[in-house]
Amino acid sequence: MKVVEESICCSNTKVFIGRAITRKVLENEIGGKVLLIRQDAVDPRYVVDAVKTKLFEIVLPGGEQAKDLSIVMQIVQFLSEKEFQRKDYIIALGGGALTDVAGFAASIYMRGIRLINIPTTLLGMVDAALGGKNAINFHGIKNVVGSFYQPYIVISDLLYLDTLPEREFVNGLAEVIKYGTVLDCELFRYLSENSARILARDYEAIEYIIYRSTLNKVSIVKRDPYELQNTRMVLNYGHTIGHAIEAVTNFTIPHGMAIAIGMVCEATIGTDLSITDREVLIELTNILKKYGLPTSVDELDIEVDKQILFSAMLKDKKRHGDYIFLPIPLSLGSWTLYRISIDELRSAVERCLG
Repeated sequence: MKVVEESICCSNTKVFIGRAITRKVLENEIGGKVLLIRQDAVDPRYVVDAVKTKLFEIVLPGGEQAKDLSIVMQIVQFLSEKEFQRKDYIIALGGGALTDVAGFAASIYMRGIRLINIPTTLLGMVDAALGGKNAINFHGIKNVVGSFYQPYIVISDLLYLDTLPEREFVNGLAEVIKYGTVLDCELFRYLSENSARILARDYEAIEYIIYRSTLNKVSIVKRDPYELQNTRMVLNYGHTIGHAIEAVTNFTIPHGMAIAIGMVCEATIGTDLSITDREVLIELTNILKKYGLPTSVDELDIEVDKQILFSAMLKDKKRHGDYIFLPIPLSLGSWTLYRISIDELRSAVERCLG
């Protein structure tokens, strides 16, 4: 078992990574009342067996439909009715969407109740459950209502990946590839050289890429926990276009697949501007294909209206007036922030999306 422990914004967060570790960690770390918020398709036995104190449960649907303000209010009402205190716990057991909604509820109830994230998808383990960003969708805009609130504990238990559908597993690999592209060339090389082991879900290989991804994300979040210094924007590489693809397809395209296309398009923009080394675009495209991820909207099973897509991009949180700040790779493992005008972005998107 690997442990990453960091102090972020006066909060100590511990991340545990390993196989069949949920029970051991929970038995050692918690006491007090517990509200288990879990995804409907997730088996809760490992949590239920470990919690020896009073345990309550709320079951939510999976996917983006759970990221709704009405669901957050239901959770808050339940916590209030059961007289939960700040030193009690919410355990979020499920994918990235579920940890988002549970984390947001935890952040606003009594201005913060202890939160334990147990992501059950690769995407959750390497991204959504880490870093303290919690958000819900509102009026069709992804992640527009949210908060910054660090989890008390994150348990990345590889046991949950055994039954994860192949599409969902590959979906999570997009975020791992993101880290390799803009932050960690060693991770990128490992992904490129060990694709067979990773796709076969070899335990040591999966633990390694989750561990490296965790180190990368925690190091960035620690330096810029509230996105005030632009450092954290690197974590949004591929997301300006990726989030827009999700929005215009009514979230029918999985997050990782949308981000994969977004990364290629944003690297293409960087190449056209002579910012990104062309070799980055070539290697990025190759590795995405190696893992079965799309590199173009033409590979999707749904038609994407380019004008509606661009309108969705204008709602991006990185927009400042007539400009959007895009994190763009320089060479493998390095990046820069480029301020692109709306008109320039429109032309670039039309070129790279066809």
